[in-house]
Amino acid sequence: MKSAITTLLFLVLTAALAAQVSCDPIFPTVNDDVTITFNAAQGNGALAGITPVYAHMGVLTNSSASPTDWKYVATTWGIADPKGAMQSDGPNIWKKTFNIRTFFNIPAGETVLQLAFVFRNANGTIVGRAADGADIFYPVYPENGALLAAFIQPTDPLLLLNEGQNQPVRAAASKTGVLRLFDNQTLVADTSGKTLQTVLTAGAPGVHEVAFTAAAGTETDTARFRYLVPTPVVTQDPPAGTEWGIQHLGPTRVRLSLYAPNKQVVYTLGDFSDWTPLPAYQMKRSADGNTWWIELDNLTPGTFYRFQYLVDGVLKIADPLSTLVLDPWNDAFIPPFTFPNRPPYPSGRTTGIVSAFQADPPAYNWKTTNYTRPKKADLIIYELHLRDFIARHDYQTLLDTLDYLERLGVTAIECMPVAEFDGNLSWGYNPAFHKALDKYYGDPDALKALVDECHARGIAVILDVVFNQATGASPLAQLYWDAANNRPATANPWLNPVAKHDFNVFYDFNHESQATKTYMKNCLRYWIEEFRVDGFRFDLSKGFTQTNTLGNTAAWGRYDASRVAIWKDYADFIWAIDPENYVILEHFAENQEEKELAEYGMMLWGNAHFAYKEVALGYTAGISTSLNEISHQQRGWSVPHLIGYMESHDEQRITYECLEYGNTTNTNHNTRSLAVALRRMDMLHHLLLTVPGPKMIWQFGELGYNFPINYCPDGTVNPDCRTAEKPIRWDFLQDPLRGRLYDRTAALLFLRKNHEVFETSNFTTELQGGKIRRITLESPDMRVLVIANVGVTPELTALSLPGNPGRWYEYYTGDSINWSGTPVSFTLQPAEYRVYTDRYAPLPPGFVPDPPENSGNQAIENMSVVPNPISNNLLFDLRLGYASDIRVEVFDLAGRLLATQAAMPFPAGVHRLEIDAAGWSKGMYLLRVTGAGGSAVQRFVKNVR
Repeated sequence: MKSAITTLLFLVLTAALAAQVSCDPIFPTVNDDVTITFNAAQGNGALAGITPVYAHMGVLTNSSASPTDWKYVATTWGIADPKGAMQSDGPNIWKKTFNIRTFFNIPAGETVLQLAFVFRNANGTIVGRAADGADIFYPVYPENGALLAAFIQPTDPLLLLNEGQNQPVRAAASKTGVLRLFDNQTLVADTSGKTLQTVLTAGAPGVHEVAFTAAAGTETDTARFRYLVPTPVVTQDPPAGTEWGIQHLGPTRVRLSLYAPNKQVVYTLGDFSDWTPLPAYQMKRSADGNTWWIELDNLTPGTFYRFQYLVDGVLKIADPLSTLVLDPWNDAFIPPFTFPNRPPYPSGRTTGIVSAFQADPPAYNWKTTNYTRPKKADLIIYELHLRDFIARHDYQTLLDTLDYLERLGVTAIECMPVAEFDGNLSWGYNPAFHKALDKYYGDPDALKALVDECHARGIAVILDVVFNQATGASPLAQLYWDAANNRPATANPWLNPVAKHDFNVFYDFNHESQATKTYMKNCLRYWIEEFRVDGFRFDLSKGFTQTNTLGNTAAWGRYDASRVAIWKDYADFIWAIDPENYVILEHFAENQEEKELAEYGMMLWGNAHFAYKEVALGYTAGISTSLNEISHQQRGWSVPHLIGYMESHDEQRITYECLEYGNTTNTNHNTRSLAVALRRMDMLHHLLLTVPGPKMIWQFGELGYNFPINYCPDGTVNPDCRTAEKPIRWDFLQDPLRGRLYDRTAALLFLRKNHEVFETSNFTTELQGGKIRRITLESPDMRVLVIANVGVTPELTALSLPGNPGRWYEYYTGDSINWSGTPVSFTLQPAEYRVYTDRYAPLPPGFVPDPPENSGNQAIENMSVVPNPISNNLLFDLRLGYASDIRVEVFDLAGRLLATQAAMPFPAGVHRLEIDAAGWSKGMYLLRVTGAGGSAVQRFVKNVR
């Protein structure tokens, strides 16, 4: 591998030397005194007019692992370093003279391949780089090496020239010899010596290869570049109905269309043109000069074709509206079983990301054609990230996991972004192609099969989409790029040069631009019609504005009429295609704006994480925290379009917060113990999911997932790992405490799904503070009361049920009471809740009910210490006849309490528990375990110190 890298590093600049950096001598060796000249106006041009200029310098050697692995860096960044100071040689021209070996202190035996440069102002805040933002390199040649030929001017491997245009050419050889210049094998100049300088006149339309040959004795070498002379551009409007991107016109024909105003000439390169800009594949231009298009015919049905656009002879891009792209840097890490039959990247034929399409692609055979989408009010959305939810991170495995989600009772799955993003391991909020499916999760048919099966089970599929931004890998950015400032150009039809608001990460879309509207609508139509997705969650929807609030976060959230109009337009477009499609906004703007959008028909994320977390921790301040914002009515909305949640991908896990920071003042309800933390999560689910309106659960929240958001794959915790891979813990389901949380959540969702009362508008939420919280719901279907103690100590309260006196049922025990209409006093234990209904509601099939409150049966059927005597660990088996809270205590014979575990909920069955006994003396002890209905006591002996 190292030798391959070495060869690449050496060859990359030998054919054409860097324009912005020149060297005297032209072919330096490691022992030479050299003069480096830097043209600050070239490359990214950032240092044009800046003085003084400093060079940050190192070398690449045969020990370098990559072009970023500089060795023997001789200068210090960010200071007025004398060793890096350059000498002015005229406007924007800077020079420096040094001996390579001495300056970098190169040890004997190591081969220097290239000089490496980045230029800067004194403090390093302005940086001069290559035009594409890369480091600048100049080759170093072996002493007494073979004859070499290279172009000094031009430096581009492909030029766009007009017929008859003059192009200065400078070429050099490393040894004195006979030098010749050929244009398509026709001799145009020759001389003797080490340098050749001439002016080349561009020939007839077509592709020209210019070859510079050097001959010295028996040695020869050749350097080459190509130039392209276009034919006159044909001005012709595309046929009516032409859309940007790739349109299939029949089994053997496609039309390609690129929106690119103010460009001079565009070619289509691909398998069909042998990756050469041939006249037959020069694109036509519309009469308004904005759209380039071409039709490809005689394609073979079923065959994949790969292509790019060559714009103005210098820029090669994939189609911005590709549905499949090939990536030379990341595709190799995607296993074949994830995306089978993927066309290979055309290595050696081109560079950069490539578009691909299949001629006459087979249609997917949809099986579920009578699907009824869940009502908005019935949505229980399960947000998941394929990479961190299932080990194979593909749609097929998620399809195989639907039993788990269906048993849980969710009515919709929301996948974090699956459109093509940079790299493979990502949350997906770094999109490059908004219409292409990222191959890391599977192929299009696999996603369609997942949607198909979800619909068969009554589960909707929602896609998280990211139209607020695009990365630099997007052709939308590359087509109009300001290299000097390393950002989109002011002429970019889609992207703002500078974001208009805070919290922007990549390049900000201008949603007032018609080009952006057309692009986004093209993508949305595709996802709806091709994949039959049920809705979209739009990331950072508040950023769809041109009202400049950058640096003023408060102003960004204020009512924005332009933003409202933009969203109504997008929603209307979606509903014109699919009237019931879900439009979900991550908005977090002023309530007036959210209310207007909600009442227009959109749904909005309702982040209640902070309030629910504070209540979960159990401190006095948190217990006074209101949860009422989870109700759309508390916000003054007339429609239940608030998607309330207490966890999402953006928040810290509440179970983790409890275990790290929870209240420990009550040893019987220590919030930092897993059992208590899970019990409090269960309670919070009942204060969240029973409030009418759509709700959301973040993956594994139903199992009390407790790895921190900044957890790193190596087990450390670091903010840099926020979006890194997280452990996938399906084994949590086997833990009795976590399994109980799953079962309780499933039972609650079963109740919600089967009774219309949870759609009622007649409800009250008494969640504003205090230990006792209540939710009351009334409808012709049923009355419901949810009551919970959010404190960490027992609380005496009064049971008062809505409506007329009558019989009521506690959902989880089945126990009934005949309520007379007079409040009944009773005590709720910390984190205890009850769900009362005025008509009997059965539990899900297979769910074991809690014992009735007045049951005289003891939960503990059997207990035994194994082995007895013990050594340094106390192990005991416990058999429970029904689910119960269990408290464990260990005493010595003098009655002193040595160990205790807070009351923990356990399901029925056999459980093995363990207590650390290493610090106890030899002797006899008593183990007492208390559960519902009574206690069990056993003596045991410790036989070692």
